[in-house]
Amino acid sequence: MELMGPIDEPQSNVDSVSPVPEPTPTPTVTTTPIVTPELTSDPAIAATVTIPADADASGGEWDLLKDKLQGLVNTDQLHSQWSQLKGPLRLLAGLIVLVIVLQIYGGILRTIDALPLASGLFELAGVIWLGNFSVRNLVRSGDRRKVLEDLVRLWQRVVGG
Repeated sequence: MELMGPIDEPQSNVDSVSPVPEPTPTPTVTTTPIVTPELTSDPAIAATVTIPADADASGGEWDLLKDKLQGLVNTDQLHSQWSQLKGPLRLLAGLIVLVIVLQIYGGILRTIDALPLASGLFELAGVIWLGNFSVRNLVRSGDRRKVLEDLVRLWQRVVGG
């Protein structure tokens, strides 16, 4: 069974005929109307400002800016905005100060840690203080009870119970 014909046979004209293109459907465009708000409803948008073109004329952009700022200061809007933003601004300022203080504190600790004998001397001072505190406050049972009561009272103040 031979699938292909001999090489000498002429090819049929099937390859030379171009296929008929199928018509493509035209897309349907649905348009939704764009709703535009009335521009004249807001007086700040509807106001038109004309600024003189020549430099010798009175007025201009500086006077316009100055008048707007004076109008803002003279109204109560500035005071009400300041009262609304006072809390968040204090929080932001507090966070900035906290970050700066922590950076300075970390720099001081890194500097002390870089000194060869400093960390060992601080550990020795801590051990000496702990020994002194223990001898003065933890040897007798009455002193231990007083220290324990102070710690419980401090804990109650912290947790609010």
